[in-house]
Order: sequence, then C-alpha cells, then structure tokens
Amino acid sequence: MKRSLFAVVVLLGSGLAFAQGSPGKKGSAQKETGTEASAPAQEKKKAAGPVRPPPPDINRLPFTPDSIRMVMEYYAFDIQECYEEILATKGSAVEEGRIMTTFTITTDGFVRNAKVAKAGTTLKNPRLHECVVNVLSGINFPQPPDRREYPIEYPFNLKAIK
Repeated sequence: MKRSLFAVVVLLGSGLAFAQGSPGKKGSAQKETGTEASAPAQEKKKAAGPVRPPPPDINRLPFTPDSIRMVMEYYAFDIQECYEEILATKGSAVEEGRIMTTFTITTDGFVRNAKVAKAGTTLKNPRLHECVVNVLSGINFPQPPDRREYPIEYPFNLKAIK
C-alpha cells in the first residue's frame, strides 16, 4: 500500500514570519493584575520581542495542509529560537541556511520519527539539529479523520533576525 506524502512548505527568512504583538497601553497590565510588580515584567517582555499569540486550537482545526502549515508556523518561532541560541554561542560558525525536517503525524495527531534530513539541509550543526528535533517531537496536530499516519517533509529557511 502506497502512502501519500503530505508536503507542507513554509519559508522563514525574516521577522515577518512571526506575529507582531500590538502595543498596549502603559500600565494596563498593572490594572489587570492589580499588582505593581507585574508592570516592569510586562515592560521587559515588550522589550524582549514580539508577543507570541496562543497556539492554534488543534481540537477545533480540521486535518488539512493549511492546518498543518498553521501549526508549523506557530512552532517556527521555537525553531528560530534554536537557531538564535546556536548563533549566540561563542565561536559558532553557523550561517544562514536551510533545515529540511521529516516526521510522521500519527493517528492521534502526535509527532513520531522527527528527524533533520541530510538531503536539503545546509545547516549542519548537530546541536541545532537536536534542538529542532526536540521542538518537532513536542508538537501536536489535529487528528487525521481517516485514522492514517501521514509522513511530512517540512523545510525551515533560517537567518538571523536583526
């Protein structure tokens, strides 16, 4: 029996791939929580980067290429963090490039056999590969209605966000 290969593609190469949080009113966090200590923490969060939206609700999504892409785009933030951590390592020779990943979505929507494929991968850092596999292994997808497993190939084009 031949299985179909769900091919889902996203190109990450700029900060545009990440959600940009809308600026809130100053002090609004203080009013919502009723504590003054949370306001400085909220300011630090804003300074650190964009506010990350909640993950997609996989219980409400159908199992489609678009929903798979939506879930992967959410977790692309974590893949980018893996990349940025490696870049920040002193003496790291990692440049911008591509990581081709493969994994299987199980009948329950879990990820099994997550790997970085040698073919199509230009970033050869083992620590980066390990981090990417760890992120992929923790992702959940909507359950396939036909109760079949789906092999996925998914590329990440990575470069430093300045």
